[in-house]
Amino acid sequence: MQLMHNGLKDLLLINQYIPEKKIGFLSLETPLPSLLKKFTESLPNYSLGLQVRREYRHISMGLRSLKFKDIDTLFIFEIYNQHLLFVLPLLASTGKDVFISLHGNQQFAINSRIKFLGLIYLKNYLQLFKNLKVVLFEIDDDVIPEKFRLPAASKVIIPHPIISDATPKLKPGERLPANTKIKIGVVGMIRQDKPIGTLIEKLQEYIASSNSGCELIIGTPFGQKPDYLDKIEATLYDTTKENDYINVLKQIDILVIHYEKDRYYYRTSGVISDAGSCGCYIIASDYPVINHQVNWPLQIGSTFAHFNEIGSLIDQAINHIREKGQDNHWIWREQRSAEAIAKLLFPKNHD
Repeated sequence: MQLMHNGLKDLLLINQYIPEKKIGFLSLETPLPSLLKKFTESLPNYSLGLQVRREYRHISMGLRSLKFKDIDTLFIFEIYNQHLLFVLPLLASTGKDVFISLHGNQQFAINSRIKFLGLIYLKNYLQLFKNLKVVLFEIDDDVIPEKFRLPAASKVIIPHPIISDATPKLKPGERLPANTKIKIGVVGMIRQDKPIGTLIEKLQEYIASSNSGCELIIGTPFGQKPDYLDKIEATLYDTTKENDYINVLKQIDILVIHYEKDRYYYRTSGVISDAGSCGCYIIASDYPVINHQVNWPLQIGSTFAHFNEIGSLIDQAINHIREKGQDNHWIWREQRSAEAIAKLLFPKNHD
């Protein structure tokens, strides 16, 4: 199955920990009919074509849900609030228990009227159909305004899953040699909601003024790489392919990442989850969900509210790595495994 967010693929392993349940998984990532693809690409407005393709994918996913005959539970990997009109009746009509993963939909509804209306529509369905549940990542939605929250009885909270086949490079009890150069990294697509220009400047200033002997690593898809990155003192890696992206994370000791508050205040970061899986100590924006990601069940990072905090947080991170290695990461992983998440989704099967 192809997923929009590959960092969630470990959820596909849940089945093996709930043998008494038969779970079917559905994703929006389905091939488009060639005629539909050509039609939408011929439209003069790209956004209109994109929305038509997404609407088709939602309806297609809903129709596929009706074909599952030998399962009792459906897990929906992703939806868009603005495309729920037809898919929700189809999901509700299956009569099966349905878990709907929301990702950042509540966050996006705060600044988009059409996505807010979709959220209201979803809330009504949750109240009418008790077989529909939403899956929230990391924490409850009580940190956002009440009108964007979902009915308490319809919510299931799980941690963002790890990547089980990516592990920390240091085993429990292992430590970096004292003379090892610490690698500080910035990884991911460089787009508007991930403004890293100022962040990179701060990291360069820290490395130039510090005696810690650190080096800067930047991993980003080269097809979208801004030209200015070629002019700074850093080692650049192309992360277009997933394997290259994971390999870069495995090299990095400290990942530093910043997001815009309007897009990530109540939303998980896939990069943070991937980096934690690989053993990176994480320094990230101080938002409720991200704070939980890097501090539960044990600290594997820290958060900042202002850029001028980054230098001191890097110093703390280096001390943490020297003293604790990646021991906390191994414990952090246990609570985010498919087995642990299965117990949260199906608590009655683990009494």
